[in-house]
Amino acid sequence: MKWLLRCTLGELRSTLVVQLCHAMSMLRKSQALVLGRMHNFATSRTLQILACAIGVQCTWAAGEPQLVASIPPPPESRALLPTPLSNVVMVKVVDGRLNVPVGGWGGQRLIQAKTDAEKFRGYLRAVKQRGLNCVRPLFHPPNAAKPNDAEWARFDWEAMDQAVAMTQEEGLYFLVDYHNWLVNDTIHVHEQEWLQVWGWLANRYKNYGHLIFEGFNEPQNQCACMSEHYQKWVNLMRSRGAQQLCVVSPFWGQYFSIKDPAANWAQCRHHYFSPQNSPSAEKGRGEADWQLANTSNKNSAAAVVQQFGCGFFMTEGGIEGKPKNETERVAEMAAVQRAIQICEQHGYGWCLWTHGDWADGFDTYGVQIKISMSYPLITGNAAR
Repeated sequence: MKWLLRCTLGELRSTLVVQLCHAMSMLRKSQALVLGRMHNFATSRTLQILACAIGVQCTWAAGEPQLVASIPPPPESRALLPTPLSNVVMVKVVDGRLNVPVGGWGGQRLIQAKTDAEKFRGYLRAVKQRGLNCVRPLFHPPNAAKPNDAEWARFDWEAMDQAVAMTQEEGLYFLVDYHNWLVNDTIHVHEQEWLQVWGWLANRYKNYGHLIFEGFNEPQNQCACMSEHYQKWVNLMRSRGAQQLCVVSPFWGQYFSIKDPAANWAQCRHHYFSPQNSPSAEKGRGEADWQLANTSNKNSAAAVVQQFGCGFFMTEGGIEGKPKNETERVAEMAAVQRAIQICEQHGYGWCLWTHGDWADGFDTYGVQIKISMSYPLITGNAAR
């Protein structure tokens, strides 16, 4: 908590207050996911989540028994993998902007690339039909989720190979996301296993230029050593020959710098809009501006890009939960639309949440999202 004492009043607005609001949004998200059969999240965790969100160390998840087997090494066979395309435009950071406009939706279940390939491909094509070019399929590594979640959205090498193949065939960028879900110390306690899995991923898929690598979703424990963990990850990826964009995140802690030999990395934060931070359309747009575009907020996307020369990728975002009335819907839609507008203006990547058989964001508020630029497919052709 020492860094909180050093914050200016402006920074406090984007750290402590926003983090507490985000913690409450996490609770609402948990409740929504219970209804979606994804989580059985006990209310006794409330104070622990709040503590994690503002940087107080939590250890309850790290000490729980692991009931699901770890991700095994990849198979020797590469029969399901296609020949990598030679004309893919790899996403790179150039002067703080992505060289390719990247926008899309996440939440598709990775395992369905194996268990229901037709449905999975349908999700990819639906994103493409919206004129977008990126997907973020969901998988929960066993050491980064509760056992039931790790089964519900499990990682599988055959599914991963199929997803790599299908996204290449459909011309979409594939944001590979090691998706932690409210398990606090994975990146710390299970660092070696985390790095081992990423080493396998790099070795197997480094030649597929349409992939983007997101090291860890929403790290819960806000510590000064966060950058050290991510530095090890970036070093590993580059040492294995992976040159793709690498995305790091402090979740709601302070942004940090990474030394990337490939100079191809981006910071990340998830921006959701709710009645708490967007009670009106004007305030919702103001929230998006403050978090993404206002350099006077030293913990904004614009400030971190300016300070570190990295890119920025909002790998999740959108409307938090379901609006209760038309007033809420209008305000929250205005905020989301402004966030996308800023991403387009500043050369940030963005991926909204969520799209799949367990949630309906893509088919509800997602239908109303407007884009103002072309999002090319991985070979540079138009998405539509």
